[in-house]
Amino acid sequence: MLKQAIACVLLCMAAPALAALPDDALIDQGSQKLEAGDAKGAIDLFQHAQEKAPKDPRPYYLRGVALQKLGDLKGAERAFRAALAIDPRLAKVRNELGAMLNEQRRYPEAVKELERAVSDAPDLAEAWYNLGQADRALGRCDASLAALGHMTKLDPNDPDGWIELSVAARHCKRLPEARAAAAQAVRVAPKSPQARVNLGLVLTDLKKPADAAAAFTVATRLDPNYGTAWWSLGLAELDQKHTDQAIAALTRARAISPTAPRTDDLGRAVRDKGDFAQAASLFRAALAKDPRYLPARWHLAQALAAQGKCAEVKRELALLPPADQKSADADKLRRGCHR
Repeated sequence: MLKQAIACVLLCMAAPALAALPDDALIDQGSQKLEAGDAKGAIDLFQHAQEKAPKDPRPYYLRGVALQKLGDLKGAERAFRAALAIDPRLAKVRNELGAMLNEQRRYPEAVKELERAVSDAPDLAEAWYNLGQADRALGRCDASLAALGHMTKLDPNDPDGWIELSVAARHCKRLPEARAAAAQAVRVAPKSPQARVNLGLVLTDLKKPADAAAAFTVATRLDPNYGTAWWSLGLAELDQKHTDQAIAALTRARAISPTAPRTDDLGRAVRDKGDFAQAASLFRAALAKDPRYLPARWHLAQALAAQGKCAEVKRELALLPPADQKSADADKLRRGCHR
């Protein structure tokens, strides 16, 4: 949803009256290289095309796409803006620029570009989608929901739009709207594991862990390698105090991607089963992945306290930020530890 196909954008950037331009052949050759994954080779051809036809926005735009693929976001932005300087009405190019600004979390700038894009091309669903994301990031709930609602009207069969609308509604604490959008995403794409997980997250917010677990379970069946589905299922089972089921799901999630949060959550499940030594080992593994992941540090200190390892508790608490070290919770943990 964030990106346009090159061919689609080029059709909307055709030369006036479809007249042949001296850079047409170079653009064709460069586009073929770009589609084949040869971004460096494409850049040289687009640069040559710019020199042959400096008033044609196409090589500037395509050079920007190639630079973006190579990770040169500043160069890509300059190229996109150069194309727009030639023809400011290129809404699809402006949407590409707005999407890239979103990815860089430059949301106010993205909103400016995307609002112009939807003004110039009100039927451009992708721009409404990207605008909704930018507005959500800025906490502009009404604007975000309006933009994403407009996108779903333009393209009601795209599950991504319904999912993003649901995410925005959850962010804005409008859970009935979030549930309705999530359910519609499932109706549009019943075989989408992402839609099922999104529905499960809404149900979690609605304090319906059993229903959430059912949605996550379907997602794991649709895609057994979807780690987020297993992780979400594990948390839903943990909420219901189904410890064994939680351990099984979280073990699967960690096997797919052993991130600090997933490892820490598995440790919590093992701790809840009563195995504090194994839980402590998992919390240490989470911290080895990310020493700054504070929940794992707290959980490790708690597991050590439960085993009466008070000196180790003090060492772990000393590694917390100064304010946390002096907190009432930390003081309670120190005083409550007994060998």
